[in-house]
Amino acid sequence: MFETYITAMNSVIADIAYNVEEFSYIDPEQITVNFKKAREGASEEVWAEITGLSEEDYGSVQQREGRVEMYFYSNSLLFNGTPVKYIIDFYVPVFFNLSFKNKLITIFHELYHISPRFDGDLRLFKGKANKHGPSMEKYDKYMEYLVDKYLARTPEAAEFLKSDSEQITQHMKTSKIPRMPKPEPMLFRITWC
Repeated sequence: MFETYITAMNSVIADIAYNVEEFSYIDPEQITVNFKKAREGASEEVWAEITGLSEEDYGSVQQREGRVEMYFYSNSLLFNGTPVKYIIDFYVPVFFNLSFKNKLITIFHELYHISPRFDGDLRLFKGKANKHGPSMEKYDKYMEYLVDKYLARTPEAAEFLKSDSEQITQHMKTSKIPRMPKPEPMLFRITWC
């Protein structure tokens, strides 16, 4: 059953990327969706989160017993044979308890965190509030504007988000949610003597 929701969410993301100019830089094939159970007593205001899997490998250089060793870490993840650059986690049941429009605003909110370079990094704004810009309220108002623009063309892909949230939530409460593991950095070592 979760595979159906994942496929439907991926279809919504693809529809947004193909039909909303502000997201035209997104390759939906390199984004995957995951569901997580919201922790008991957790904030009801966290409905989703995005993780970027940067293309850049990173490493460190260490000297040990006269040898120079360089350690490389890689954050690579393949999904159906395609490299994934972003994972969007939706929290169950809180996400599905939102209104139809707020579900879409949440999806747009997470997609807008994606860097315009689409390189696995997240978009950063100038200043201290670098994730949402100087005003979270303005950020969300802009997402609402983009959602209204999207809804003006009556998108069919998003229709499943109108389904009975009680039924979806009940199913998700009683089912084991399959987890997409976040990649652990892999260590590669090169030694010079």
